[in-house]
Amino acid sequence: MAESRQGEPAPAPVFVDQSGLRSRLFRRFGWPVSVVGAILAAAMGSSLIGMQSDAPAMGIPPKPAYLPAWGPLSPSR
Repeated sequence: MAESRQGEPAPAPVFVDQSGLRSRLFRRFGWPVSVVGAILAAAMGSSLIGMQSDAPAMGIPPKPAYLPAWGPLSPSR
């Protein structure tokens, strides 16, 4: 046991699952979740690697022609 600053022993843990029920529950629910996650990751990886993208290139519209004004505009206009 670890000791505190004043030489007193540290308190015991509040909850200890000595039956192992909680770890069995986590394992029971963890395996299906991890299998589903692995299947989704494999599907995503195979879709990124195996497919050829035939999407058209995004067309950028041409810039409008810049026609300068007659010079700087005066505040009266």
